[in-house]
Amino acid sequence: MKKILKYGFVLVLLTALMPCTRLRAQVDAQYSQFYANRLFYNPAAIHSDGLFRVSLTDREQYWGTPNHPSYRLLNASYFFQEQKMGVGLTVHQWNANIENDIDIKASYMYRLQVGYDAYFNFGLGIGMIHRFLSRGTLPDGSGYVPGEEDFEKFNPNLDMGLGVEFHTSHILAGVSVQHFPIKLGDNPARAALHSYYYFGYNFGLDENWALFPMVVVRMGDRRTNVDVNVRALYRDIVNFGVSYRIDAVSVMAGVNINKNFSLSYAFDYNIGVTSHTYKPSHELILTYRANWKKKGRPLLRFD
Repeated sequence: MKKILKYGFVLVLLTALMPCTRLRAQVDAQYSQFYANRLFYNPAAIHSDGLFRVSLTDREQYWGTPNHPSYRLLNASYFFQEQKMGVGLTVHQWNANIENDIDIKASYMYRLQVGYDAYFNFGLGIGMIHRFLSRGTLPDGSGYVPGEEDFEKFNPNLDMGLGVEFHTSHILAGVSVQHFPIKLGDNPARAALHSYYYFGYNFGLDENWALFPMVVVRMGDRRTNVDVNVRALYRDIVNFGVSYRIDAVSVMAGVNINKNFSLSYAFDYNIGVTSHTYKPSHELILTYRANWKKKGRPLLRFD
């Protein structure tokens, strides 16, 4: 098992350093609240605290702009303490006017303890990606209704990703590769090879407050974007922060409604060349956790 994990780790690193292949123009959704949607980017990002988690994310990109893109994401995961493994599910739906994508992936994660408070998670995600056309409005203002020939343009295709995550009570770091260039059958739906790198550190200020800065590098379709964000967390009740990336700045805040539900929101304001073309974006996440442990709750949860 250790040899398999070792070679798997090397494979992820080598693949992540490969130049991104331009298979198509689309890139993955850039969720501002990366910390809360890590499972979408890395199959190894399954919490090992024994809680069952389900989160729903709705991102309205450039809200108010005609035919603006929208993204919807479901993440679900559970960790089996005795088996030291976790399973997860992601369902992602992307819509921009007449173009739609859906990506469904199951994840498997194995946790390896390498120190008193240090763990490696090794993850594999396998699923299906599909692209299709729907009713909408073309750029010239005319209506569009897909015909039978349009449904034959794109066929479902296999989608696979690998990832590694290292975590302690203070450190969170990960690397992953998504959308391996696999082609099944004729006209398969395909996405550009993506790689993600992230590092965060929890600075405990006192018994109640903590600061959690994180740096995220996203590479895909020969494009690179960097997120630099920091959140302030008050116990396990509220958190708020700011984020900067090349094309936008964000403000975000979250609150635990009760012992099972939490709600978080991010507002993106475009900067640079997009500031005069597109309107701001909005992102909302609702999370449910089961089997909440009232005693010994950590000050900081990465989600």
